[in-house]
Amino acid sequence: MGGVVRLRDVAVGEGRVKIAAPLCSPTLEALLEEAGRVTAAGVDVAEWRADYLLASRPDAPLEELPAALRERLGATPLLLTVRSAEEGGQVTLDDAAYAAAVSALLDGGAGDAVDLELARGRVLPSLVDRAREVGAQVLVSSHDVTGTPSAAEMADRLAAMAAAGADVVKIAVTARDPLDVIALLEATCTADRELDVPVVTMAMGPLGLVSRLCGEVFGSAVTFGSVDRASAPGQIDVARLRDVVGLVHEHAAR
Repeated sequence: MGGVVRLRDVAVGEGRVKIAAPLCSPTLEALLEEAGRVTAAGVDVAEWRADYLLASRPDAPLEELPAALRERLGATPLLLTVRSAEEGGQVTLDDAAYAAAVSALLDGGAGDAVDLELARGRVLPSLVDRAREVGAQVLVSSHDVTGTPSAAEMADRLAAMAAAGADVVKIAVTARDPLDVIALLEATCTADRELDVPVVTMAMGPLGLVSRLCGEVFGSAVTFGSVDRASAPGQIDVARLRDVVGLVHEHAAR
């Protein structure tokens, strides 16, 4: 069932669900300060959402920043992400510009993992290869900001991510109805049973909060909370999130 991927000292897919929090500051100085606060909050993984910086400064030196963040984060693993506007991010990029931005993030070799969007099929294989070259783990993702596909479609999408070379697979959907959350959790169970990589899933929005809190029961390996600001609808403060996922893990492990 599932698999285990190590990001520094963090075993994703083993034990308690891991807590990730985003770095969303739109300026260089604020980004480094935010990294300090995220580290102090005790998260398991820090995700740098570089699209926030690109939206305010398109010429930002992306290749230089992962190393600076690495110094601020200490032992906390760093996930590098450029989220497209179509999937809830801050920038609209064609495939070439997206590949260039992700490649710049990887160039320094300071990231522990990189998020690659499944929808970027034309450039996805080359970016997977580039991540392998610099020793970064690959998380392939899909974000539906308008609704929730069927459980079967979500399970197929997660399988396609694994087939594309993902070390970790992730899907986030938007819950408009409680049944959307049930479909997401069903797809999570299916993927966790059938794939040999860690599975990360969540339903965004107020109705989806239960998926962020109790995802471990259904096979999700990582949940996302916030320290300074949320990067997606439904994220809650990591301190409150840690209390709940700890309680769920304590009882689920019995």
